[in-house]
Amino acid sequence: MLSKPKILITGANGFIGGALSAKLISTPLWKESIFLIRSSTPEEGLMRLANTLRKHGVRTDQLLTLGLHQIICGDLNVVNRWIDDPRLRSIENVVSSAAIASFGNHPSIWPTNVDGVLNMAHGLSHRCKLRRFIHIGTAMACGANAPSPVPEGYDGGQETIHFLEYTHSKHEVERRLKEELPDLPLVIARPSIVVGHTKLGCSASGSIFWVFRMALALKAFPCRIDQKIDVIPVDYCADAIFLLLTKPKLKYDFYHISAGQKSSSSFAQIDASIAKAMNRPPIKGYQQKSYEQIVQMRDQFTSLLGACNRRIVAKAIKTYGSFSTLEMAFDNKRMLSEGMKG
Repeated sequence: MLSKPKILITGANGFIGGALSAKLISTPLWKESIFLIRSSTPEEGLMRLANTLRKHGVRTDQLLTLGLHQIICGDLNVVNRWIDDPRLRSIENVVSSAAIASFGNHPSIWPTNVDGVLNMAHGLSHRCKLRRFIHIGTAMACGANAPSPVPEGYDGGQETIHFLEYTHSKHEVERRLKEELPDLPLVIARPSIVVGHTKLGCSASGSIFWVFRMALALKAFPCRIDQKIDVIPVDYCADAIFLLLTKPKLKYDFYHISAGQKSSSSFAQIDASIAKAMNRPPIKGYQQKSYEQIVQMRDQFTSLLGACNRRIVAKAIKTYGSFSTLEMAFDNKRMLSEGMKG
């Protein structure tokens, strides 16, 4: 007899959601978990999720425990098409990880990250007796004018200077979840910059890691090479979300999943790790250059970086370059107080 589902995961095919799902599959909670997957059939959804889990190191024998009954076909843009699925009635815990993450003004950012999440939260709050609704945001939703280290629970409100439409949307949906659903058992988890995996490297996703590779190939970035950046591996992030999901009682409703001031890494340390992995010497000749100076090197982008979209490269330099000069760290005392290792 199949267990009644108690956990709903959205964004399981994403980087963070995939890492969390890969952790869940080796626990008893797996049998109680269902996944919202963008697909036209359960079979297609199962295949997509299995491919993601495989990239996160899940063994074939474990993948065989994934069943069609665990797949809900749909996405956040069409909540009305799946919110009445009878399997959702027994859901107690939600991990809201699905989102559109983009450097640009992608037309789906606000419909998905704000309207979609809100529609889902409203729908589930009327159909389920929720114990915990964990919304995965981003630490960069604090804005460029936040203090450093950024305190957990910090909200600059309307004065927030947003880095991107993506970070703006994440800030907005948190505000509206609190405002529109005051009784929702909301827990906000804001990961810092998530790059790679401690054991699998970038096999699951090269997301953001390519920005470091790009800066090192150009031997230039807007920050000094000794400046620090708050970066964590995706399996650490998944471990933290799992703790927030499973701990019987939490002390707070807002957490940073971050390295914090103590464990943030300098670009020199990041380069040393990359150099060791690639069996090459550490970088020499690095120069701190402004965004405008680096863009003047665009004719060299292809020769230094290989085939690339120069517009996207420039946008990444502007976004992460601006962020890196702030040397911003995200306080993680709350997460550590819950038992997470630093």
